[in-house]
Amino acid sequence: MGYLYLAIAMLAGAGKGYCAKKTSGLISGFRGATLSNLIRLGFCIPIGLLVVILSGDLGAMGQTGSFLWISALSGVSTAVLVFTWLVAVRKNAYMLMDVFYTLAVLIPLCLSALFFDEGIKLTQWVGILILVVAVLLLCSYNNSIKEKLTPGRILLLIISGISNGMVDFSQKLFVKTTPHVPVSVFNFYTYLFGFITLVLFFLLTRSDEKLEVKTFRKIVGYIAVMAICLFAYSFFKTQAAGLLDSVLLYPLSQGGGMIIATTMAAVFFGEKVTPRCAIGVAIAFVGLIIINLL
Repeated sequence: MGYLYLAIAMLAGAGKGYCAKKTSGLISGFRGATLSNLIRLGFCIPIGLLVVILSGDLGAMGQTGSFLWISALSGVSTAVLVFTWLVAVRKNAYMLMDVFYTLAVLIPLCLSALFFDEGIKLTQWVGILILVVAVLLLCSYNNSIKEKLTPGRILLLIISGISNGMVDFSQKLFVKTTPHVPVSVFNFYTYLFGFITLVLFFLLTRSDEKLEVKTFRKIVGYIAVMAICLFAYSFFKTQAAGLLDSVLLYPLSQGGGMIIATTMAAVFFGEKVTPRCAIGVAIAFVGLIIINLL
C-alpha cells in the first residue's frame, strides 16, 4: 500500500510541477512569486478542512505540544519550498530542479537514521554518491541550455533543496512521534502555518513592486489545480511515510520525479534531451536502483 500512496503522490507532484512551470514565466519579482504561492496555499486550507470533515477527523483538530512544532516545521519548510521553486524554475532547466531535490534526500535519510534507527547500508551510500555525480552532469547540462549557473542561482537551488528535504523529514517526524493524529489534520495545519509564513514574507517584501491583476486572473485556474495537486502530493506522501523506510521512500520518490520531470521538460517545455542529459538521468537511475535494491 505504501508504494501505491507514493505513486499517487508522484502523479500529483507531476501535475503540480507542470502548472508551476506554465505560470512561472508570467510572474515577475519576489513579491509576485510570494503572492502567487500565498493564493495557492490559501486554496489548500479549505481543501484541507474539507478533507478533515469528510474523514471524520474534526474532533482531532485541537492539538498541542510537539504536534504543533512539527506542523510548524512542515508549514514553514513548505512555504520556503513553493516560493524558491517558482523563482528558481524561471532561471534554470526544469529537470535540474528535480536533480537538486534528489540530492536533498540526504536530509531525511540522515536525520531518520539518527533519530529513528532507520539505518543506511554501505551500498546505499554508494548509490547516494552516484546521485552526486548525476547532479554535476546535469548542472553542466543546465549551462548548455540556460544561462550559466551563478552563485546566486546555486544558492537558490540549495535553499529550495534543503526546504524540500525538511518537508520530507517533517512528514517522517510526524508519523513516528504523533501516530495518534490523523494525516488529514497534519496536512491542514501544515498549510495553515505555510500560509501564515508567506503572509509575513509578503509584508516584508518591497511594496513598490508592481503586481499585474490581469496576470493573476490568467493564472488563477493553474493556481487552483496546483493547490489540489500540492495537497494530494503532501497527503499521500505522508501516508507513504508511515509505511516505507526513509531510505526507500525518498530516493524512490525523487528518482521517479526526476524521470517524470525529464519527460515533461522534453515533451511540454521544449528542453532538448542531449546525450549529456540522458547520461546524467541514467546515472541517477542507477544510483536509485543501488539504494533501493542492493
